[in-house]
Amino acid sequence: MPFIDRDGNRIYYEDSGGDGPAILFSHGAFLDHTIWEPVVERLAPACRCITWDARGHGMSEANGPFDYWDLAGDTTAILDAAGVDSAVLVGMSQGGWLTQRAAIASPQRVRAVVLTGTSLHLLSPEEQAGYSQLAQAWVAMGPVGEIGDTVLNIQFLPTGYDGRRYLEKWRSRPPAQWTEVWNTVLGRDDIDGRFGEIKCPALFIQGTGDGIFSVAMAEEMSSLLPDSRGVIPIEGGPHCISLTFPEEMSAAIREFVTGLG
Repeated sequence: MPFIDRDGNRIYYEDSGGDGPAILFSHGAFLDHTIWEPVVERLAPACRCITWDARGHGMSEANGPFDYWDLAGDTTAILDAAGVDSAVLVGMSQGGWLTQRAAIASPQRVRAVVLTGTSLHLLSPEEQAGYSQLAQAWVAMGPVGEIGDTVLNIQFLPTGYDGRRYLEKWRSRPPAQWTEVWNTVLGRDDIDGRFGEIKCPALFIQGTGDGIFSVAMAEEMSSLLPDSRGVIPIEGGPHCISLTFPEEMSAAIREFVTGLG
Protein backbone atom coordinates (compact mmCIF):
# COMPACT_ATOMS: atom_id res chain seq x y z
CA MET A 1 0.00 0.00 0.00
CA PRO A 2 1.66 3.26 -1.09
CA PHE A 3 2.02 6.18 1.28
CA ILE A 4 3.79 9.51 1.03
CA ASP A 5 5.09 11.48 4.00
CA ARG A 6 4.23 15.18 3.94
CA ASP A 7 4.30 17.79 6.69
CA GLY A 8 4.59 15.06 9.30
CA ASN A 9 1.61 13.12 7.94
CA ARG A 10 1.40 9.77 6.17
CA ILE A 11 -0.89 10.13 3.16
CA TYR A 12 -2.42 7.04 1.55
CA TYR A 13 -3.07 6.69 -2.18
CA GLU A 14 -3.85 4.02 -4.77
CA ASP A 15 -2.69 3.96 -8.40
CA SER A 16 -4.28 1.77 -11.07
CA GLY A 17 -1.16 2.17 -13.23
CA GLY A 18 -1.00 1.96 -17.01
CA ASP A 19 -0.08 4.29 -19.83
CA GLY A 20 -3.44 6.02 -20.25
CA PRO A 21 -4.15 9.65 -19.34
CA ALA A 22 -3.69 10.21 -15.61
CA ILE A 23 -6.69 11.20 -13.50
CA LEU A 24 -6.39 12.03 -9.80
CA PHE A 25 -9.61 11.83 -7.78
CA SER A 26 -10.22 13.76 -4.54
CA HIS A 27 -13.15 12.83 -2.29
CA GLY A 28 -15.49 14.95 -0.17
CA ALA A 29 -15.27 15.65 3.54
CA PHE A 30 -15.86 12.65 5.83
CA LEU A 31 -15.61 10.21 2.90
CA ASP A 32 -12.48 8.54 1.52
CA HIS A 33 -10.90 7.11 -1.62
CA THR A 34 -13.43 4.28 -1.78
CA ILE A 35 -16.15 6.56 -3.16
CA TRP A 36 -14.34 6.41 -6.51
CA GLU A 37 -14.13 2.62 -6.79
CA PRO A 38 -17.09 2.17 -9.19
CA VAL A 39 -15.77 5.02 -11.37
CA VAL A 40 -12.23 3.63 -11.45
CA GLU A 41 -13.63 0.21 -12.38
CA ARG A 42 -15.18 1.79 -15.46
CA LEU A 43 -12.26 4.02 -16.49
CA ALA A 44 -9.21 1.85 -15.85
CA PRO A 45 -7.07 0.61 -17.52
CA ALA A 46 -7.81 2.99 -20.41
CA CYS A 47 -7.08 5.77 -17.90
CA ARG A 48 -4.52 5.73 -15.12
CA CYS A 49 -6.64 6.40 -12.04
CA ILE A 50 -5.15 7.66 -8.78
CA THR A 51 -7.28 7.95 -5.64
CA TRP A 52 -6.23 9.05 -2.18
CA ASP A 53 -7.38 9.72 1.37
CA ALA A 54 -7.17 13.38 2.33
CA ARG A 55 -5.61 14.25 5.68
CA GLY A 56 -7.71 13.00 8.57
CA HIS A 57 -9.70 10.62 6.36
CA GLY A 58 -9.40 6.91 5.67
CA MET A 59 -5.83 5.77 6.20
CA SER A 60 -4.24 9.23 6.05
CA GLU A 61 -3.05 11.11 9.10
CA ALA A 62 -3.81 14.63 10.28
CA ASN A 63 -1.22 15.39 12.93
CA GLY A 64 -1.91 19.11 13.03
CA PRO A 65 -3.93 21.89 11.44
CA PHE A 66 -4.19 22.01 7.65
CA ASP A 67 -6.06 23.92 4.97
CA TYR A 68 -7.14 23.27 1.40
CA TRP A 69 -3.92 24.76 0.02
CA ASP A 70 -2.07 22.08 2.02
CA LEU A 71 -4.30 19.41 0.49
CA ALA A 72 -3.71 20.89 -2.96
CA GLY A 73 -0.01 20.46 -2.30
CA ASP A 74 -0.64 16.86 -1.27
CA THR A 75 -2.04 16.15 -4.73
CA THR A 76 1.09 17.38 -6.47
CA ALA A 77 3.22 15.38 -4.02
CA ILE A 78 1.23 12.27 -4.91
CA LEU A 79 1.78 12.98 -8.62
CA ASP A 80 5.50 13.29 -7.88
CA ALA A 81 5.52 9.94 -6.07
CA ALA A 82 3.62 8.32 -8.94
CA GLY A 83 5.95 9.81 -11.55
CA VAL A 84 3.14 11.75 -13.23
CA ASP A 85 3.96 15.13 -14.78
CA SER A 86 0.36 16.34 -15.09
CA ALA A 87 -3.10 14.92 -14.56
CA VAL A 88 -6.77 15.66 -14.84
CA LEU A 89 -7.97 16.43 -11.31
CA VAL A 90 -11.46 15.33 -10.34
CA GLY A 91 -12.77 16.76 -7.07
CA MET A 92 -16.01 16.22 -5.17
CA SER A 93 -17.17 18.76 -2.56
CA GLN A 94 -14.06 19.51 -0.41
CA GLY A 95 -12.17 17.63 -3.13
CA GLY A 96 -13.39 20.35 -5.47
CA TRP A 97 -12.15 23.06 -3.12
CA LEU A 98 -8.66 21.59 -3.00
CA THR A 99 -8.72 20.91 -6.76
CA GLN A 100 -9.46 24.57 -7.45
CA ARG A 101 -6.50 25.56 -5.32
CA ALA A 102 -4.22 23.00 -6.99
CA ALA A 103 -5.12 24.43 -10.41
CA ILE A 104 -4.28 27.93 -9.17
CA ALA A 105 -1.09 27.02 -7.29
CA SER A 106 0.37 24.46 -9.74
CA PRO A 107 -1.19 25.04 -13.18
CA GLN A 108 1.65 23.19 -14.92
CA ARG A 109 0.64 19.99 -13.09
CA VAL A 110 -3.08 20.23 -13.81
CA ARG A 111 -4.12 19.25 -17.31
CA ALA A 112 -7.82 19.84 -16.64
CA VAL A 113 -10.33 19.80 -13.79
CA VAL A 114 -13.66 18.10 -13.21
CA LEU A 115 -15.66 19.61 -10.34
CA THR A 116 -18.65 17.80 -8.87
CA GLY A 117 -20.89 18.61 -5.93
CA THR A 118 -18.77 21.58 -4.97
CA SER A 119 -18.87 25.36 -4.67
CA LEU A 120 -16.86 28.55 -4.85
CA HIS A 121 -18.42 31.07 -2.47
CA LEU A 122 -18.10 30.77 1.29
CA LEU A 123 -21.04 29.64 3.41
CA SER A 124 -23.56 32.25 4.48
CA PRO A 125 -23.45 33.28 8.16
CA GLU A 126 -26.54 31.16 8.79
CA GLU A 127 -25.01 28.11 7.08
CA GLN A 128 -21.74 28.62 8.94
CA ALA A 129 -23.58 28.73 12.26
CA GLY A 130 -25.52 25.56 11.46
CA TYR A 131 -22.45 23.58 10.44
CA SER A 132 -20.51 24.89 13.44
CA GLN A 133 -23.22 23.55 15.73
CA LEU A 134 -23.10 20.20 13.95
CA ALA A 135 -19.30 20.12 14.26
CA GLN A 136 -19.41 20.83 17.97
CA ALA A 137 -21.87 18.02 18.54
CA TRP A 138 -19.82 15.58 16.44
CA VAL A 139 -16.54 16.35 18.22
CA ALA A 140 -18.20 16.20 21.65
CA MET A 141 -20.39 13.10 21.26
CA GLY A 142 -19.38 11.46 17.99
CA PRO A 143 -21.42 10.85 14.82
CA VAL A 144 -24.23 9.10 16.67
CA GLY A 145 -27.97 9.33 16.16
CA GLU A 146 -29.13 12.45 14.35
CA ILE A 147 -25.57 13.82 14.14
CA GLY A 148 -24.28 11.01 11.96
CA ASP A 149 -27.54 10.67 10.06
CA THR A 150 -27.45 14.35 9.11
CA VAL A 151 -24.04 14.05 7.44
CA LEU A 152 -24.96 10.73 5.83
CA ASN A 153 -28.13 12.26 4.39
CA ILE A 154 -26.16 15.23 3.05
CA GLN A 155 -24.07 12.79 1.03
CA PHE A 156 -26.72 10.44 -0.36
CA LEU A 157 -30.26 11.82 -0.22
CA PRO A 158 -32.56 11.81 -2.19
CA THR A 159 -31.34 8.37 -3.37
CA GLY A 160 -31.75 5.17 -1.40
CA TYR A 161 -28.03 4.43 -1.35
CA ASP A 162 -26.98 2.58 1.81
CA GLY A 163 -24.01 4.52 3.16
CA ARG A 164 -23.91 2.94 6.60
CA ARG A 165 -20.36 1.68 6.02
CA TYR A 166 -19.25 5.31 6.26
CA LEU A 167 -21.09 5.72 9.56
CA GLU A 168 -19.11 2.75 10.84
CA LYS A 169 -15.86 4.31 9.65
CA TRP A 170 -16.69 7.62 11.35
CA ARG A 171 -17.52 5.89 14.61
CA SER A 172 -14.32 3.83 14.53
CA ARG A 173 -12.35 6.95 15.50
CA PRO A 174 -12.55 8.90 18.75
CA PRO A 175 -14.74 11.95 18.06
CA ALA A 176 -11.96 14.42 18.85
CA GLN A 177 -9.86 13.00 16.01
CA TRP A 178 -12.25 14.71 13.60
CA THR A 179 -11.48 18.17 15.01
CA GLU A 180 -8.95 19.18 12.34
CA VAL A 181 -11.24 17.99 9.54
CA TRP A 182 -14.12 20.09 10.84
CA ASN A 183 -11.82 23.09 11.41
CA THR A 184 -10.68 22.91 7.79
CA VAL A 185 -14.24 22.68 6.46
CA LEU A 186 -15.38 25.64 8.57
CA GLY A 187 -12.20 27.68 8.04
CA ARG A 188 -12.11 27.59 4.23
CA ASP A 189 -10.59 30.77 2.78
CA ASP A 190 -12.23 32.95 0.12
CA ILE A 191 -10.79 32.52 -3.40
CA ASP A 192 -13.56 34.25 -5.32
CA GLY A 193 -11.07 36.78 -6.65
CA ARG A 194 -8.67 34.10 -7.87
CA PHE A 195 -11.05 31.55 -9.38
CA GLY A 196 -10.60 32.99 -12.86
CA GLU A 197 -6.91 32.09 -12.71
CA ILE A 198 -7.93 28.52 -13.55
CA LYS A 199 -7.14 28.52 -17.29
CA CYS A 200 -7.18 24.78 -17.98
CA PRO A 201 -10.23 23.01 -19.43
CA ALA A 202 -12.95 22.46 -16.83
CA LEU A 203 -16.08 20.35 -16.61
CA PHE A 204 -18.83 20.45 -14.00
CA ILE A 205 -20.94 17.41 -13.07
CA GLN A 206 -23.81 18.29 -10.77
CA GLY A 207 -26.65 16.28 -9.27
CA THR A 208 -30.05 17.89 -9.49
CA GLY A 209 -30.95 16.42 -6.10
CA ASP A 210 -27.89 17.76 -4.26
CA GLY A 211 -29.24 19.38 -1.11
CA ILE A 212 -26.10 21.45 -0.54
CA PHE A 213 -24.97 22.78 -3.92
CA SER A 214 -27.26 23.46 -6.85
CA VAL A 215 -26.97 23.17 -10.62
CA ALA A 216 -27.28 26.97 -10.73
CA MET A 217 -24.16 27.26 -8.56
CA ALA A 218 -22.27 24.97 -10.93
CA GLU A 219 -23.46 27.03 -13.90
CA GLU A 220 -22.23 30.22 -12.22
CA MET A 221 -18.81 28.68 -11.62
CA SER A 222 -18.70 27.45 -15.20
CA SER A 223 -19.41 30.95 -16.49
CA LEU A 224 -16.40 32.31 -14.60
CA LEU A 225 -13.79 30.06 -16.22
CA PRO A 226 -12.29 30.87 -19.63
CA ASP A 227 -12.18 27.24 -20.83
CA SER A 228 -15.19 25.65 -19.20
CA ARG A 229 -16.77 22.82 -21.19
CA GLY A 230 -20.08 23.31 -19.40
CA VAL A 231 -22.24 21.64 -16.77
CA ILE A 232 -23.59 18.08 -17.00
CA PRO A 233 -26.63 17.69 -14.74
CA ILE A 234 -27.31 14.22 -13.32
CA GLU A 235 -31.06 13.91 -12.81
CA GLY A 236 -31.79 12.91 -9.22
CA GLY A 237 -28.10 12.86 -8.37
CA PRO A 238 -27.25 13.57 -4.72
CA HIS A 239 -24.18 15.26 -3.31
CA CYS A 240 -22.08 12.11 -3.85
CA ILE A 241 -22.67 11.00 -7.45
CA SER A 242 -19.74 8.61 -7.85
CA LEU A 243 -21.39 5.90 -5.73
CA THR A 244 -24.98 6.53 -6.79
CA PHE A 245 -24.64 7.26 -10.52
CA PRO A 246 -21.21 5.82 -11.39
CA GLU A 247 -22.09 5.00 -15.00
CA GLU A 248 -23.22 8.55 -15.76
CA MET A 249 -20.25 10.08 -14.00
CA SER A 250 -17.74 7.75 -15.66
CA ALA A 251 -19.18 8.41 -19.11
CA ALA A 252 -18.97 12.18 -18.59
CA ILE A 253 -15.37 12.00 -17.40
CA ARG A 254 -14.37 9.62 -20.20
CA GLU A 255 -15.82 11.87 -22.90
CA PHE A 256 -14.21 14.96 -21.36
CA VAL A 257 -10.76 13.38 -21.05
CA THR A 258 -10.95 11.94 -24.57
CA GLY A 259 -11.82 15.37 -25.91
CA LEU A 260 -8.69 16.91 -24.43
CA GLY A 261 -6.66 15.32 -27.23
